[in-house]
Parts: sequence; structure tokens; C-alpha cells
Amino acid sequence: MEKKKVLITYATYGSGHKTVANYVYEYLSKYSNYEIKIIDLMDYENLIGYISKKAFEQNFKHKTSSIIFSLIYEIMDFKTTTIPYKQVTKSIFKNKKLKEDIISFKPDLLISTHFFGNIIVGMLNKKKLTHSKIISIIPDYVSHEMWIKDEKSIDAFIVSNDIVKKELIEEKINANKIYAYGLPLSEKFKNLEDITITKNKYHVNNKKKTFLFFAGGSLGSSFSYDYLKKLLSKKYDINIIFVCGKNEKLMTKALNLVAKNKYSNVHVIGFSNEVNNLLNISDVVITKPGGLSITESLEMKKPILLIPGNGGQEIYNAKFICKNGYGLNCKTPRRLAKNVGNLLYKKSLLNNIKIKLNGYANNNSVEKIYELSEKLLNQNNKN
Repeated sequence: MEKKKVLITYATYGSGHKTVANYVYEYLSKYSNYEIKIIDLMDYENLIGYISKKAFEQNFKHKTSSIIFSLIYEIMDFKTTTIPYKQVTKSIFKNKKLKEDIISFKPDLLISTHFFGNIIVGMLNKKKLTHSKIISIIPDYVSHEMWIKDEKSIDAFIVSNDIVKKELIEEKINANKIYAYGLPLSEKFKNLEDITITKNKYHVNNKKKTFLFFAGGSLGSSFSYDYLKKLLSKKYDINIIFVCGKNEKLMTKALNLVAKNKYSNVHVIGFSNEVNNLLNISDVVITKPGGLSITESLEMKKPILLIPGNGGQEIYNAKFICKNGYGLNCKTPRRLAKNVGNLLYKKSLLNNIKIKLNGYANNNSVEKIYELSEKLLNQNNKN
């Protein structure tokens, strides 16, 4: 029997879309018999796409640009402002090679972690150039108009929880094709390294609580430095692992700060492929409210201190965490430092967060997505 073909697409506006796509790719490659192709749509971008991506990356560098991004995000969450969504998509990906690569692959199923993938393959399906089922993974804790444009061409939505499912139903999306599976995670989160080995690797003192500080996704956020500096000025008796991502300037600044002040309790690292093990040795996570970083922290039952992110959907991600009692918002460096102290000295506060986290159900999203893929692939192709 001929193998079914599965196309996985993402767009590198930040690291979350890519990471979620890779988690799905890894699982299907291991357990399925599909022929799988994974592509970054931004590899096919034109000048307009390049400018849009660079503009997005500015959110990691300046608070002002985050405010602007939030404003654009809100404006684009109305049906009237997203009417030309197909034209916008075409203008960013006006690339014959992208069209040819998708058509020649002849996907039976698309799994998309960014709405551009849904839109592109949806348009090709309508022209009968492809005949693909479509699964759309929304990698945040809030819905947005761009994810549900042309929703009739989408066979299944994967969402983070029942709250987002309810939001989509209120937008008149068919409830039967909304699946509150949670966001896909790597199997690495079930196969952890021996905790002693990891602690030794990152110079963790067992007598102190460990705070894992993610400085803004794989790109690293420059303004997280001010939060680190203020936190260190308090000289709390804790371990700090500061993860800079791929931001070399941030890493240099952080290392210089640690060396200058002779902080022996701080370990500064760059990009890491073992987030699972880092979370495993940590007591508290400090992070911006990215959908994936939140999901990973929740999966490991770690209290979360949230520093400002890119705005937009991350504002709603933060509200989800705080409303459910899984963590605290820290909008300023001073507030972060104060909340770290509160967690250290007010045992009831930390215990209450842990109780809430223990009630959070672990997700088996990627396994469920595989089962759903099988179900859709066994149906007749679209006409």
C-alpha cells in the first residue's frame, strides 16, 4: 500500500511555531508509516515577508515595539480588518517554488502550526491543485480571527484547552472539529535525564531553590537583562539558570554582570536543547508568556513568574496563567524581584500555586493528533 503523505508547515515568527511542528514531526516519524515533509514557510518569503519577520523580531528588543505589535494584533482580530487575508498571504509568499513544492509532494494531510499554512493549502485545495485534509494547531491560550479565516476548509482545530474551544464555538465554528488536546510536547518530557547528572551539569546547589529564567524564547529578549539585574541585586540565596537563547549580545552582557559582581549562584547559558531536563531540576520558572514555554512549564508542574512578552496573544496567555493560579505576573523588574522574595518567604503562596498545578491534567496531545490524523486519512479525500 502506498504511504500516506503528511506535510507539516510552520512560520518562524518566533520559536514556538517551529518547536511545536518539530515535536509533531519527531513523533510521527517514529511511530507512523507516513511519508513526512516539514517546511518553514519563511524559507519561501519575499521582501514583504522578510520585512514582516524582522519587524516581529523587534518585539524582543524594545518594549515600544511590543506595544505596537499588540495594537496590530488587536486590530487584526476583527472580521472586517481580516477580509483581505488571502491577498496578504499571497503578497508574502508570492513564490512559484512554494506552490510547486507543495503540489509535487501531493499531501494527503496538512498539519499547520501557523495560520499561513492553512490559508495556502486551503487555496490550493479550492483550485483542486491539492486534495489535502487540514489540521490547524493554535499554539496559544487564546483564539484569533486569523486562525479561523476560511474555517470551512479546515478539518480539525487543535487548541490548548476548553476555554479556547468555547471561544471558537462562540465564533460559530463547528464544535465537532475542535479538539482541546493541549499543545504538542516532545516525548523528552517523559524521558528525563537522571536529576543528579543534570544538577551537576548546571552547578545547582541542592540546598537552594532553583529559578530557571528563560530570557525570551530561542531568540532571547534583550530587555530581560533588566529583570535579571534587578533580581540579582537582591542577592537571594537561590540558584539561577539564565537561558539567553541565540542572543549572543544578551549572553555577553549577562556573563559580564555575573563576573563583575562575582555572583557564584548564577549559571548563564545560550540556546538549549534540553528544556525538559532544565525544568526537571527547577523549582520556579521565570519566562515570557509564550504558548509553548507555558505548556512545558505546566506539564512539569512548575510555578511560573511571567515577565512581559511580545504583547498580542501573549497578554492573553499571561491572563490564563494568573486566572488559574499557576503563577504570578511581573510587569516590572522590581515586581519580579519582589515576587521571587514572596515565593521564598511566604510558603503558603508557593504551596497554593503547587496545589493548583497538581490539578492541571498532563497532556498527551501529540499521541492524540496521530490518532486524529489516522482518522482523517481514512476518510475519503475532499472533492
